[in-house]
Amino acid sequence: MTGKFVAYILSIGAFFYIVLICLSFFIYMATSERVNDICYDAAETISTRGYLSKDVLSYIKGNLSCYGEYQINFTLEKRIGERAVYYHGEEQIAEKVLSKGDRVIISATGENPTLFEKITGADMNIATVKVAIVN
Repeated sequence: MTGKFVAYILSIGAFFYIVLICLSFFIYMATSERVNDICYDAAETISTRGYLSKDVLSYIKGNLSCYGEYQINFTLEKRIGERAVYYHGEEQIAEKVLSKGDRVIISATGENPTLFEKITGADMNIATVKVAIVN
């Protein structure tokens, strides 16, 4: 009798653990997709406008802060003749007029582990990289 009761309690616990893992995985995937969409929208705006405005910076920072703490990096690859010049950081790139063919690389990396990572012990930080080529 006691063995059946213990097995019953363990099976209920295992069921809820599996449900918790499934739910946290779906939340993880939805967050990852949304972070990817935010960076894609910013890259598309940069490529069509031809510069990185303060509005785009506030859009990225404001929307990513809703999903956790993210380290956001901007890199500008500017072609001058045969060589490429790189600018790093938003303060060097913001409000700078870009010419056709310049590339702005936006990368966002999650700094805190998600619930799914905490439960499973996996190291799957949410990260995305988008490249905007000015046209």
